[in-house]
Amino acid sequence: MPRLDIHWRRMTLSRLLKHTAKGSLLSATLWLASCKTTPPLLPPPQAHQVAKKPAGLFEWHGEGKSITSVKINVDEQKARLYNGDEEIGWTYVASGIPSFPTPTGQFKVLEKITDKVSNLYGKGYDAEGKLVNSDFKQGRDLLPPGGHFEPAKMTYFMRLTGDGVGMHIGVIPRPGRRASHGCIRLPSKFAGTIFKNISVGTPVTITGSGPDYATYIKQSTEKAAANAAKLAEAKRKAAEAAIATAEATTLAPGDPNGPEGTRTPAISVPAIGGPALSPTSAAGPALEEVNPAIPTGN
Repeated sequence: MPRLDIHWRRMTLSRLLKHTAKGSLLSATLWLASCKTTPPLLPPPQAHQVAKKPAGLFEWHGEGKSITSVKINVDEQKARLYNGDEEIGWTYVASGIPSFPTPTGQFKVLEKITDKVSNLYGKGYDAEGKLVNSDFKQGRDLLPPGGHFEPAKMTYFMRLTGDGVGMHIGVIPRPGRRASHGCIRLPSKFAGTIFKNISVGTPVTITGSGPDYATYIKQSTEKAAANAAKLAEAKRKAAEAAIATAEATTLAPGDPNGPEGTRTPAISVPAIGGPALSPTSAAGPALEEVNPAIPTGN
C-alpha cells in the first residue's frame, strides 16, 4: 500500500477517535446532569400573620334562622348566638360592674317588651329642670323639692330574672369592659335583630366571674336595706334643714322688721283731767309712737 494512503488513513482514524472521545465526554456530562436531583421550587416564606380583632361590635350570619340559645361570657363581655349547634352571630355586651354584678347561671327569656323603661334607675332633676343626679336610683336617692325623676330607657328588653335583669339596648362605652347596673347591654344597631329572632323560653347561659343567682339575690336584699336606711337619713336631714330655714326666715309677732300688720299698735294715753285721746284726736297733739331703742356699738 502506498505510504500516502497509509498516512491518510491514520489521520482519519485519529480524528474519528478524537470526535468519539468528545462525544462520549459530552454524553457522560449530560447523563450526570440528568442524574442530579433538583429540589422543587418552594414559595418564599411569609411573615407571621397576627390575628386581627374583629371590626365592629357584632357579626350576624343567621338570616332566616331563629336563635335557639345564647351563651354570654362576662369575662370576655361577649354573647354568642346559636341555632342548634351552629353559631349564627356574636356581639359585644356590657354587663354589670363589680359593685352591681350580673348573676351567672342558667336562665331563659321570661318576656319581651319593646319599649320598656326602668323603674329604678334614671336621672334626677330639680324644680327648675336642672340635672342634679345622672345616676339616680329610686329607693336610694332623694330628689330636691319640686324635682322629678326621668327613668332610663330599656328598649328591646328581654327579661331573664324576676327582679329585673335582662338584655336590652344600652351604651357600650368600652367594648370588653363591664359598664351596667346588672343588665346585659346590647349594641343599638343589633339589639333589634336579637329581639326579632329570639322567643320567650329561649335558654340563656351566663358564665364568668360573678355571683350565682342565689348569692346575687342575697346581696341585692342587703343593698336594698342599706339603700332604704340611706334614704331615710337623707329625708331626716332634709326635714331638719327645712325647719331651720323656716325658723330663720320667720319673724316673731311684734318684730318691727315684720310686715305692718304684725306690729304692736300704739297705746292711747289718757290726758290728765280729761278723756282718753287717740293719736289722731283733734283735742290735742298726737301721741308719738315709741319704738324700741336702737343699741349703739362699742
